[in-house]
Order: sequence, then C-alpha cells, then structure tokens
Amino acid sequence: MDYCQLECLFRPQQETRSPIVFIHGFPDSPLMWQAYVTEAERERPWLAGRAIYTFAFPNRQTRPEPVPSWREVRRGVLDDELAAAFAEVITRSPTGKVIPVVHDLGATATWRYARRRQGQTAFEKLVSFSVGSSLRYDVAEHGLNAMTWLYQVVYIVPYTTRLRPFQRLLSFLLTRAAGYQSETADEVWRDTYHYWEGWLWPLRLPFYMLGAGWERPFLDFQFPVLFMRSHIDRIASTKAFEAELQRRPDCCFIELPDVNHWFPEQRPELVLPVLRDFLV
Repeated sequence: MDYCQLECLFRPQQETRSPIVFIHGFPDSPLMWQAYVTEAERERPWLAGRAIYTFAFPNRQTRPEPVPSWREVRRGVLDDELAAAFAEVITRSPTGKVIPVVHDLGATATWRYARRRQGQTAFEKLVSFSVGSSLRYDVAEHGLNAMTWLYQVVYIVPYTTRLRPFQRLLSFLLTRAAGYQSETADEVWRDTYHYWEGWLWPLRLPFYMLGAGWERPFLDFQFPVLFMRSHIDRIASTKAFEAELQRRPDCCFIELPDVNHWFPEQRPELVLPVLRDFLV
C-alpha cells in the first residue's frame, strides 16, 4: 500500500475464528483502540481465537507520510487500499470472513465498501461507531442541523492555507467545543487532507438541503450490525438506517447520552461490555 497501513497486532497460536480489523476515524489513529486489544481483553471470549489487525489511514501519530494528493483521494485511492486490506485479511482468515470495528472516517469508508458490493461482503459482523450506512444532507432528514455540514470548511481551510491562526482555531474548536482529547491536538489540521471538498460546501449545501444530494438509504446489508453513536451524532446517520437496525433481531442500535463523538476512545468502559456481548 502506498498510503495506508495494515498491521497484525496479534495472532493466536490456534486461529479458529474470524479476525477483527480495527479502523480509526478523524482525527484519530489506531492508538485509539489500545483499551480494546490489551492482553486481558485478548483472553476474553469475544477475542479468543481471533487475529487482531489495525488499518491506518495517513495520520499524524502513526502514519504521517506520505499523504495522498486531493486528486488521488477524489479518485478513491483510500477506498482502494481499504479494499485491498480487507482482501488480504479475508484470505488469511480461517473462516473466510472478517469483522470490522470502525469509527468515523473508518466507518464511512467501510460502509462505502459495503454499498459498492450491494451488501454482499465477507463481513461476519460489523461494529460501527458514530457513522451509519448512508448520509443525508437535507432539511427533511436533519432540519436546520443540516447547516452543520459546513464544518468541513473549518477543517479544510487550515490544511489549505497552512496559516497558524486557522490551525489553532481548529484545535480549539475540536478540543473545547467538541470535546476531542489528544496530546497532539494542535496538529490535527495535518489529517484533514480527505476533506478536499470542503471549499465547495458553501455552494453545494443550499442545493443539498433541498434534496439535490439525496441518495437511497442503504439497508441491504446481509450481515449483523452493532451501531453505537453519541446523541450528538444524529447527523451522521439516517432515520431509515436506525429503524432497520431496530427491526432486525440480529442487529443492535444504541444511543449513548452525555458522551461526545470520540466516545470509543474516551469511554471504552461504555463500549466494551456491549462489544463483548455482540462478538462472543
């Protein structure tokens, strides 16, 4: 892979079950999953007999270089490398299947991978945090909250201009307003390369809010799904998707109160009990 990185963190002596691939979001790195892959957790039933992988997009903490160009991101190079990673893990899997555990950008890319295959994937199960199977930008789905999609402008300006005041503003907004926690928060602007469309959002959003960007909700997944989100992450899911999860007995939808978007890393004690039950 030219830009992303697939790493096997652990392989049991007797690998008998589908491996797990942890995929991070923005502005995180694979380090966000440290509480999930400890030696103590590997001895629990949900991880016993499984190989554990992480997939890393270019990020300031573990994979800072090289970063793809906007043209390459637009062409889908990150999607291509994620698909290659899934293919490699599936080939090594003793069951021919894989279980992705994904957050934010990782969830967006994984759902896109499933949609392009019309839900026919080698996923045994999927655990998705914060981001649902399809996105909508219009008033009918989100009301005036649809305006918040303009956050992408705030993300791309610091990366494009490289002006320190904008970089500091982004860090301030993420940490003080959104609750993001990181020792490298001042450098989060380095990871916003994939928001290349941010400059276009002021022009696109009026049309999107009227429904021009509507796409059919993706509900045709053939694998069980555990979906957990913060109460503030409603804009990253659709009502149809959440209703489908509640209808299907093999799926689970949980909305967490009083947590922010980065709850998988900051509040693993809320997530792990659910994960253990779902993947046992």
